[in-house]
Amino acid sequence: MDAGSRGDGPAGVLVRMPNWLGDAVMATCVLRAVRAGAPGARIAAAARPKLGELFAGLPFMDEFVPLDDQSLAGALRLGWSRRGAFDLALILPNSLRSALMPFAARARRRIGYRGQGRGFLLTARLAPPGAGRGRRTPEPMPWYWRRIVEAAGLPWQGDAPELRVTDAEREGAAARARAFGLGADERLIGISPGAAFGPSKLWLPERFAEAAALLHRATGMRAIVFLAPGEEALGAEIARSARSPIISTANDLLSIGLLKAFMTRCALLLSTDSGTRHIAVALGTPVVTVVGPTDPRYTAYCLERQRVIAKKVPCGPCHFRECPTDHRCMTEIEAGEVAAAGLELLGRYAEAGRPNCAPGAPRAPTKKW
Repeated sequence: MDAGSRGDGPAGVLVRMPNWLGDAVMATCVLRAVRAGAPGARIAAAARPKLGELFAGLPFMDEFVPLDDQSLAGALRLGWSRRGAFDLALILPNSLRSALMPFAARARRRIGYRGQGRGFLLTARLAPPGAGRGRRTPEPMPWYWRRIVEAAGLPWQGDAPELRVTDAEREGAAARARAFGLGADERLIGISPGAAFGPSKLWLPERFAEAAALLHRATGMRAIVFLAPGEEALGAEIARSARSPIISTANDLLSIGLLKAFMTRCALLLSTDSGTRHIAVALGTPVVTVVGPTDPRYTAYCLERQRVIAKKVPCGPCHFRECPTDHRCMTEIEAGEVAAAGLELLGRYAEAGRPNCAPGAPRAPTKKW
């Protein structure tokens, strides 16, 4: 049955979510805006299958569409199977492939940024900020997607990301915490040392261990290291360098759902610029982020409970996945300054569970690099 359009807005809305975990967290503000502007619509979020757990419990969507086949043919087949289900599609990634599924689904309005030869797949083609001057103008990703939302005639509801922890996730995390020997109400210092982007985003494991020791000395809290598949060696290096009690998840990796639940037990997170950082932001956990090769302006949002440590170096921000020189953007960041930033956040935000920024909070200023 064709979705059609209702008098009060679209009846079926597809939001093609980003592929990266951190971007997907930030993009939950788009889902909130769609729900606010089209309360009677059936809203579907399409993303890689593993992100289904991330969105579990969110009230802003009615359906999760897993993109099991990432090929161009797979995108077309999935779209054909959903023909007539959507009359509006918001396409957040910039790739050709991400626009194929809404096109094949015959969504009547398909809104996204132009580029990569996909203009013919869209009905509304937005110009990226700074188009014609090389790389687009750096700005927080929620601001970038806001233009897509407003082009659809939907009201923006603020930059803040939102996640939920389901009862099943909370119960699963409680069982895992008992296996780790944690007390029922024990607060933790989270450490997220990995980065799917590439090794250029990684900070020295021994400095994570040193920062954890400094924080343990000041607060008595133990640290827990959150790892993704393939990051087990990082966890082992931190454990070898540890001078304070550190719990590693290397031998029993947490799912995204359990990671969300554990994040609510963390009084603070120390992180690279990774997806775990954005989960912390969405759940109100204060976070200190070490940023190296990437421009911090892309993630300069909801900064109240965040401290971003980045060094200005002649070669940066380079956005290289692997450093071709001496990695000074990361090696110049010392453990002491990370721990000091963490203590400052703990002093300000001792209570847990409050958002890093309210959904309707004003935009944070974009500082020049």
